[in-house]
Amino acid sequence: MGKSTTKRGRSKLGSWREIRPNVWQVRVSRGYRADGNQRTASATVYGSEQDAISQAVRMADDMGRSMTLGDPMTLDTYFWAYFLPLKETTTTKANASTYKAHYRAHIAEHFGQWSLCDISNVDIQHWISSLPPQSAPNYVRTMRAILNQAAFDHLINESPMGEGYRYRLPRGRRNMPLPVWGAREVSHALQALQGSQLYALWLVMVGCGLSRSEALALDWEDITWAETLGMDGATHHVAHVSVTRACTATDGMKEPKNDRRYRVIPMQPPFSDALHAVRGSGPICQSRRHTKDGWKYTGKRMSASYVPKRWRELFEEGQPLHNLPFVELGRMRATYSTMMQRAGIDGSIINAMQGRSDNSPVLYAHYLNPGADTFSESATAMSTLLAKAQ
Repeated sequence: MGKSTTKRGRSKLGSWREIRPNVWQVRVSRGYRADGNQRTASATVYGSEQDAISQAVRMADDMGRSMTLGDPMTLDTYFWAYFLPLKETTTTKANASTYKAHYRAHIAEHFGQWSLCDISNVDIQHWISSLPPQSAPNYVRTMRAILNQAAFDHLINESPMGEGYRYRLPRGRRNMPLPVWGAREVSHALQALQGSQLYALWLVMVGCGLSRSEALALDWEDITWAETLGMDGATHHVAHVSVTRACTATDGMKEPKNDRRYRVIPMQPPFSDALHAVRGSGPICQSRRHTKDGWKYTGKRMSASYVPKRWRELFEEGQPLHNLPFVELGRMRATYSTMMQRAGIDGSIINAMQGRSDNSPVLYAHYLNPGADTFSESATAMSTLLAKAQ
């Protein structure tokens, strides 16, 4: 066997080794803890080997001054002092707030005072089994992110939730995606919602598959138009919608989640014709105020936190969508996916149009929800196929 090419060194103060080019792991041991085990501290150093040696000297000096330095790091200490500050500077406010909420709700009370190195896969499975079935996946994702980051930071040798570890979630979860509308409901809403404050927003969601945050961030200037002659002999307008940002209640205007979310989506009739008929300037979904002459649009974007309330009001008695089954506005993105699948579009194409990787499981796990009419048509198609074979 050939000799290892890893650079490493050792002295009376501690040891250091290069884990990646110009990245060093430094370990220093000095004295003993109350339980009789040796006090050991670790650090990651970016730079030359001399930088790693200097860090070992500083750590040994610090351990001589503090009798607690080198004690095992608890999950509480790691989350509040390292993990959360990292996420607050590298991800969105919404994601950081989600990590914080999940940690406080179901992780801190169970694992908060545990040493990072004492958390095993068996302990994690016991914890998962005690979680509420419906929200368990959210807490598990947060715990996995924390432990995987701790392993990346070389505070534990291996994450007990890394690749190779599979956990059984508690029973009782609703595995079916949330409801979506079928073609009949969409066709009805296309007429009923005309004149609504949310009409343009709804059109780009159900007609282009945009998320609510992507749709709310759109300005009319992000949409280009092209005339086309339809099979009915009439002139129609095809829209091309450019997605370059998103708008949420927590973060306000922000960049899309990833590079795949930067895209241009075509919109065809009847959605594009309806959108063209109400085109304007500025945000496609604007707030409004009441004047002596009636409601007037302000030219300012509607608040993201206000959109769900306005959508729910449309289903109240006497409102345009009163006779339709209520679905959250966010499910219009899933309605688009389901109708595209029913039209025969491959899942990898749907994923690309909605800004996901071609093999993403999200489409089938959370979006597609074919209705009874789709099942009936599929059964009829199979019967027709068998009849032709006889």
